[in-house]
Amino acid sequence: MSSSEYAPVVDALRARVQAGLSMDEAIVVLQAQGVPIVPSMKAVIDLFGVSLDEAKQRVAGHPAWAGVRKASEPLHDALELLADAMKGQPFRKPHLYRVAVTALFPLLGLEPIAEDWSGMDAVLPLLERMRQDGAVVMVKWDGERKAPGDAPPYTVLASVPGRPELFFRADLPVLEEALARVLVEYAVKVWNP
Repeated sequence: MSSSEYAPVVDALRARVQAGLSMDEAIVVLQAQGVPIVPSMKAVIDLFGVSLDEAKQRVAGHPAWAGVRKASEPLHDALELLADAMKGQPFRKPHLYRVAVTALFPLLGLEPIAEDWSGMDAVLPLLERMRQDGAVVMVKWDGERKAPGDAPPYTVLASVPGRPELFFRADLPVLEEALARVLVEYAVKVWNP
C-alpha cells in the first residue's frame, strides 16, 4: 500500500477520532485497512499527538500486530546479533547466524534470500564478494569424520592473505551453519554492514 493509498484511510479516521474513536480502536482500523506498521505509527502520531516512542509502543505492542511482530522476530534478532558483533560484544543468540546471513543481503545491497536458505548456492553472492576482497574461502566435507568424538564433518575456512587477524573457521555438523558462522564473522570484521 502506497502513501497515496493509505492517506484517505487516515483522513477518514480523523473524523472518527474527533467523534471519540480511541487510539486502540484506530490501530485496529489501520491494521484492518492494510496500512503498514510504520505508516500506522505515523498516523497515530498525527491523529493523537503522541510522541514517536509512544506511537511505536502502542502500535507495535497492539494485539492487532502480534502476527507481524512474531514473524519479524527472527530478523530483528539477527540484526541485533549483527549490531552486537559490530560492537565487539559476544553473540547472545548464536543459533541466529543463518538468519543473520539473510539480513546481510539487503544490508549489502544484494537481492534478498529466503530465511530457510540451504546449500552453498544461496550464499554464493557473499562468497563471491569475499573473493573480490581478496579472501580465500575453503569448504571441506570430511567423510572420514564419522566416529563419536570426531570433529564435525563440515569445515569452512576464510582468510585474507597478509591479514592474520582476518582468519575465520567453523567446524560444525551442518554445512549451512558453518557457512553462516564464517560469513557473519567475516561480514562484521570486513564489511561492517
